[in-house]
Amino acid sequence: MRLPARPLCRLFLLLLMPLMAGCAPAAPQRAGLAGLRAGLAPDCISAGAAVYIGQRRFLTAAHLVDGTQPLLHGCAGGAAPPWVRLGSHDLPAELMRSGQADLQAGLGTFYVGGRDVALLRVAAPPPGLPALHLCPDGPRPGERVRVVTPRREASGQITALMREADPLHGGYAELSLPLEPGESGGAVIDARQSCLMGLVSHREEIAGRVHTRIVPAPVLRAFLGE
Repeated sequence: MRLPARPLCRLFLLLLMPLMAGCAPAAPQRAGLAGLRAGLAPDCISAGAAVYIGQRRFLTAAHLVDGTQPLLHGCAGGAAPPWVRLGSHDLPAELMRSGQADLQAGLGTFYVGGRDVALLRVAAPPPGLPALHLCPDGPRPGERVRVVTPRREASGQITALMREADPLHGGYAELSLPLEPGESGGAVIDARQSCLMGLVSHREEIAGRVHTRIVPAPVLRAFLGE
């Protein structure tokens, strides 16, 4: 495995900080996007996004809800039931299943098959909440996309497809936009077809350059068993 330029170069885009209940950023309901928060202690809350895909189901980044990041950051907590925020409403969500993390001390978190993705289900989403459907094909370098997170909507493009050094960990697509903490789980939408091209995963610094990684649609489809 390629060693990072400095320790913990792999930065998952969650927000680990005190958050009072209801203070997570409100996500726009366009594109079926919700805000997400999870955690067992007020000093160790993860916040990001979840994407509605219909049938009461949301996709989000696994590292937000599987308890790995509190473990790596050494704060109190662990896995906890997540909540999704739609407008001013907080809805409890059930974690249906999650990608398998492969923890490696000092190198951050890797996922088997690149599946940094989790499936959530809520009891009753708001009526008329628009669902995003997975794109039929995977991303290609040069394709234009829209990135929607709880913090913003921005245009960008796919810059590359990469494979991890260990084949066990699969690969990701890379995005031209630099992303900030709290944007994990955001939607990457094909600019032409308005379908879900991928899910924001993490950023990684290599030799002074920051690479933004997304879980591409074919990996999401395989995870869902479609």
